[in-house]
Amino acid sequence: MSPDGGETTSPRPNMVLQLAKDLTELESSTSGVRQVVEVAISVRFLAVVLGSDWATSKLTPQAKHDEWMQNRLKLAGMSGIVWGHRVIRLANAFHTLLQAHVRGFDILRQRFHKRSTKPCFIETEIASLLTVNGFTVEIIGESGVRGRDFDLSARRDEITLSIEVTGKEGARLTANTIKNTLTGKRTQIPATGPAILYMHVPASWMQNIPEAQGIFNQAFNDFFRKSHRFNAVFLVWEQVVPFSGGGTAHMTLWPCYNNHPKHAFSKWDLLDLPYDSNGKRMYAWSFYDWLKGIQAKHRDKI
Repeated sequence: MSPDGGETTSPRPNMVLQLAKDLTELESSTSGVRQVVEVAISVRFLAVVLGSDWATSKLTPQAKHDEWMQNRLKLAGMSGIVWGHRVIRLANAFHTLLQAHVRGFDILRQRFHKRSTKPCFIETEIASLLTVNGFTVEIIGESGVRGRDFDLSARRDEITLSIEVTGKEGARLTANTIKNTLTGKRTQIPATGPAILYMHVPASWMQNIPEAQGIFNQAFNDFFRKSHRFNAVFLVWEQVVPFSGGGTAHMTLWPCYNNHPKHAFSKWDLLDLPYDSNGKRMYAWSFYDWLKGIQAKHRDKI
């Protein structure tokens, strides 16, 4: 593993076979219920990627739980749904980056051990989304230098995008709050090409969509009149929808474009959320489906 984070190190073949064996055992002990098996095998995969100590404290039920992962002692109700959903998404995102041999993977992994989980999770998922959309992604290490302190570089064909990822907490949504964030972020990205800001916002801000759109549009219009650095801001939020006997969680992506950017970029379809084989939007390739393929291929060994 390169000390500068340049190389991506995938789980060794024997580890992959062990995960396939674990999958078989989990299917046997849980009657093969996909949701249960997928969460459990995702936890084991993340323990391989991020270490067993990290996985124990952040993913398994704890009295002192992680605020983002919601690994509470009693995994019930909405917190249980959020926990399972985020465990699977994180595993899928890491799997996608490993399959694509993303440069700087170790930089990202180290951030999970140095920072709170939420910003690392969001950055991993955005890197995964760009990878699924055909970009060659590189995780950029911290430099502390103006114009070089951004998160990701994404290249496809002749296009190279500088990507900054940020998140807002649950304070009251105001235009000034958003403008202050945009102003702080614009100096972190290079001035040499198109740039995109992904901003994760609380679902509570988006409960009244028309009202939220009005506030965001005011902030973006005011900012874009003065700054041409970002080509667009993509708002990202997670919605948890309860229903009888359970619930589901899904992500929404809402792009807001700068009509007069410093560097032109028009291929917005390259940044759309793609569809999986079942017609569902996706941010990553499925680790579970990939491991099922390994399991079937090496059935005689497991």
